[in-house]
Amino acid sequence: MNTTLRAAAAAASLLAVVASAQATVKTYNVVETFNQVVYDTKNPTWDTIFTGSFSFDDASNSVTGLTGTLTQAMSGNTTARLLTYQLSSVYDASLGGLVVTTFFQNSTDVFVGGGFAVGGKSTFGNQNAYATIFVNTTDPTAALSDAQIDKLAYADCTTGGLMMSSVCMTGWVNRSAANLAGGTMKGTYPITQIITEAPAVPEPSGYALALAGLAVVGSMARRSRRGA
Repeated sequence: MNTTLRAAAAAASLLAVVASAQATVKTYNVVETFNQVVYDTKNPTWDTIFTGSFSFDDASNSVTGLTGTLTQAMSGNTTARLLTYQLSSVYDASLGGLVVTTFFQNSTDVFVGGGFAVGGKSTFGNQNAYATIFVNTTDPTAALSDAQIDKLAYADCTTGGLMMSSVCMTGWVNRSAANLAGGTMKGTYPITQIITEAPAVPEPSGYALALAGLAVVGSMARRSRRGA
């Protein structure tokens, strides 16, 4: 193998290492829709929607940086809450995934008395809001089963998102109910969640290594030509 080919092989190997190192953590986009048509038949497109993104590390099976916007059906989706605090990530071994929740405020206290679990009190306390997603750790983009969908929930307990006096807008699946809906918004079924992988953006360090590899190839090619 001549010098140029050896340099090219070394650069290709370097790029493969960079790609492998960067493949561990990927960014995903998520859109979660809580159908409200049963509650508000006059406005069938006024669903509560969470649109966000997160990072998933397939080596540690962890989700970080879940952030996004929650738009409220009761305001015609004109009211939006920016949820920037991922404060809960719980692995459910029986369902093979993570139940991850991000909040409007840096607190898990959404309902009066504290807490944010499905079934919590409905009257608002500290102007908080949240959205919960489910991430399949084997394949984050996989369609959810009914049991996994049952983990999805939202609440908007901010004054600006309220249309029913002091009652929070909340929704989740309650399969014991006739309409399969839970929370104060009794039309929150069906609930859908779509997760897609975002285009990969190499880290600056990756660019530096790749450029270094290409520089080596160029240098060795020039030396080979001079020695010919």
